[in-house]
Amino acid sequence: NFWWQPNLSSSYRQYLDVCFSVVDALDAGESFEGGNNDTYACQVPPPALGGVSYAYAYGRDITYGLVACVSETEGEYSTDNNCTSLEMALRSVDWTVSGTSLSPSTVDPSGAIALATTVENVGPWAAFTGTTARFYLSEDSNIATTDVALCAAESVPALTKAASNNASTSISKSCSVPASQTPGATYYVGACVKSTSYELDTDNNCSAGIAVYINVVDWAVSGPSIGDDTVDPGDQVLLATTVENVGSAQAAPTDLEFYWSEDSTITTTDTLLCTAAVPTLATGASNSINKSCLIPLSQTLGATYYVGACVESTSAEVDTSNNCTVGVPVQINTVDWMVSEPSIGDDTVDSGDQVLLATTVENAGLRNAGTTTLSFYWSEDASITTTDITLCTATVPILAAGASDSVSQSCSVPTSQTLGATYYVGACVESASEELNTSNNCTVGVPVQIRTVDWVVSEPSIGDDTVDSGAQVLLATTVENAGLRNAGTTTLSF
Repeated sequence: NFWWQPNLSSSYRQYLDVCFSVVDALDAGESFEGGNNDTYACQVPPPALGGVSYAYAYGRDITYGLVACVSETEGEYSTDNNCTSLEMALRSVDWTVSGTSLSPSTVDPSGAIALATTVENVGPWAAFTGTTARFYLSEDSNIATTDVALCAAESVPALTKAASNNASTSISKSCSVPASQTPGATYYVGACVKSTSYELDTDNNCSAGIAVYINVVDWAVSGPSIGDDTVDPGDQVLLATTVENVGSAQAAPTDLEFYWSEDSTITTTDTLLCTAAVPTLATGASNSINKSCLIPLSQTLGATYYVGACVESTSAEVDTSNNCTVGVPVQINTVDWMVSEPSIGDDTVDSGDQVLLATTVENAGLRNAGTTTLSFYWSEDASITTTDITLCTATVPILAAGASDSVSQSCSVPTSQTLGATYYVGACVESASEELNTSNNCTVGVPVQIRTVDWVVSEPSIGDDTVDSGAQVLLATTVENAGLRNAGTTTLSF
């Protein structure tokens, strides 16, 4: 019978029941013919058999025992030499992967990388069969077959012991990184060779991971500029900006959108003005965009709004904080009536006089003004308002932005004004519905005095400066109306 034991000093033997030979009865000194030359197909037990686990180690320096014993028969004097043994080593394979490399070390999502590695059998025995090797993508540098597989598995031929077949075991592949990988993250690429029979040590079947960075797209928008920073609702305006890919990955085509906002913080929730296409841009490349856009209707005249631009985010973009610009201010045009100080034909008048008043009305705004009314006022102070006494009115025609109109009007001074008093004449233009600034719609008053009589008597003269009582003397003097108003008859007394 043949027996197997983990080592020759072990007391446990595993009977190899298929390996036995029947020995015929032998005379003294006679040997079993054919037994010495018989060949038996005996199988080494698996690692666990009969309740005993073998911690097999493959290699030339680790031995196991094969024991052959002849059964004891009746009358046998000594059984010490009934068994013989043979030390054996288990044949082993040891696959290893080394020299893994990749290029480039940064790659776009779904981009291709060139991979290379070498598979070698460093065990003491030749591999009975070939195997396969495969590249993997991992979140850490410890590569395992549970990581994300890259490319298809590559065949590795059976290799002789302690040798490598450089022609067939150096593997080069071009593999695509899965699109699902996070842009901006670092992953690791390595290779694993599939274990085969007679390989116990699989700790070196995978290489260490080599870092690969997933490139990111980073859109940035500058500006924008606007053809005119004062506009009318419904105007067509030319907007310009520059879109740049400041990231490390090539950017797919996208859209740029111009927005209209009530504040300088531009977001995609603002009012969309127009859209422009942005082509594919390599890293560091930029694209200048000019677009004619329509200003929204029903905007508040004279108000300040903001125009900005946002580029639509694409895949592989991590940072979108710079996808929108700061808003550029733009003002909605409005009318701004302005009246210059009036002139008066005579700065002294009588109550009820007709006087010629003149002034200039200007549209100092940026929007064409419709017709309006200019009124001249009579006031007791220099601050002219529309609550003062209206002297007369004049029509102001349509005026373009920056245009002016000279107005002359003959007006009546109010009656029953205090003689000798000073009054003021000014003008106000009626505000337009869209006018925001009305502080310059009225002038300061120009002083005008109501004429009065002013009698002045000069020193009298006497015919003789020595006289008798009761004598007749000649007295003379001059009476003058030094005022500005005609005087009626009066009496001079000496």
